[in-house]
Amino acid sequence: MAEYGESLTEREIEILQMVATGVTNREVAYQLSISVNTVKVHLRNVFNKLGAESRTEATMIAVREGWVSVEGLEQESASTDDTAGRFQAAPAPPLPWFKRVTLIAAVLLAAAGVAVTWPRSQPQAGSGRNLPFDQSPEQPVAVPMGDEESAWHEQAQMPTRRAHLALAAARGQILAIGGRTSEGVTSAVEVYDPANDTWTPGSDKPTPVAYVSAAVVGTDVIVPGGCDAQGTPLQVVEAYDLLSDSWRPVSPLPEPRCAYAMGSLGGRLYLFGGWDGDRYVGTVYVYDPQADSWAQKAAMRIERGFAAAAPLAGRLYVVGGYDGDRELTTCTSYDPTTDTSEKCAPLAVGRGGLGLVALGGQLYAIGGGGWTSYLGFNERYNPDEGAWKPVETPLVGEWRSPGVVVYESSIRAIGGQSSDYLSLNLTYDPFPFRTFIPVSHQ
Repeated sequence: MAEYGESLTEREIEILQMVATGVTNREVAYQLSISVNTVKVHLRNVFNKLGAESRTEATMIAVREGWVSVEGLEQESASTDDTAGRFQAAPAPPLPWFKRVTLIAAVLLAAAGVAVTWPRSQPQAGSGRNLPFDQSPEQPVAVPMGDEESAWHEQAQMPTRRAHLALAAARGQILAIGGRTSEGVTSAVEVYDPANDTWTPGSDKPTPVAYVSAAVVGTDVIVPGGCDAQGTPLQVVEAYDLLSDSWRPVSPLPEPRCAYAMGSLGGRLYLFGGWDGDRYVGTVYVYDPQADSWAQKAAMRIERGFAAAAPLAGRLYVVGGYDGDRELTTCTSYDPTTDTSEKCAPLAVGRGGLGLVALGGQLYAIGGGGWTSYLGFNERYNPDEGAWKPVETPLVGEWRSPGVVVYESSIRAIGGQSSDYLSLNLTYDPFPFRTFIPVSHQ
């Protein structure tokens, strides 16, 4: 078994160079006149020697070591500081997805951890206080599904194409609620059964909303605020009863909000920032379902919307976002017991309209990008290491505001916007290989 730190053989480097161009194991085997199994063995040795966990990560290392060269690369970087200036435009013709990933990898490694963005459109002019509705500068490139090496897999597509929706997983099903479609804001509720890979309609939400999130509390799915068809944020909060397939109003938000980040911890909901109809804000509200009441907490230091939040190890992490001018790399962890926040390591690239979930003691940032940054990969954060690492993405370029949840031991990403509204229903398994230890009972 190859061990970390060992030198790669000439054959291993050759295979890694081919993999970096996006070819499949089958194509590598054909070109080198070897079996697919032999290719897999070589790649397993490459991953072990490099300490890589994916083809993308191995490609990044190959670029850094000079085993893979990229012609015409102009390295440009931007500060990850939250008060940094505007990103510079980097005009470049469309490239195949694998070269785009390689380009981004090369820049990231050359900048030694400095965040890099490839702007695809200029930031909005003016005060930077506008909610960025449906701005899609160009058609992104979809990574082909079905490669035997991909950890992403397609399931039955959602009936309604939409983005900026609320997604919730509970009682063996996944609910897609509201969102924005090509025809406007919707009230549709569609229920996905992962066991049978089927969708069925649920009772429509009484108030159609987009730029919204959902959280499960007992047998209820709580959906606060959101924006209406005119982009006006609302105070209304509605709860969906999973048992009766019915909706009811609960205590409204203290102020109108949409495009917020929300996470649940200890049976309470925490709502961070968002759009108030005039500007992005940094307010933090907590909802107590038992008392059916909202309370205000210490505000975030950075005013933003389109961020994402998820609980991990007794804290709530708030990641990414959009401040009206640019997508942010910001990461903070909030402690509900002390009502205080701390900085955590920034994302590699700015992400607005991302999804964030916790699985296996790590955070996964899924999607985002398309306003001022370029999506080349998703990211995974290990709090013990204090660093974000790249993971595979099924779409590159732009993938804004999909619904993202954890279901059992996998991540589910549904819908979103990538030039057009999407009905994609994707599952990602970070742990494809599991070890089962037999136990004998005497």
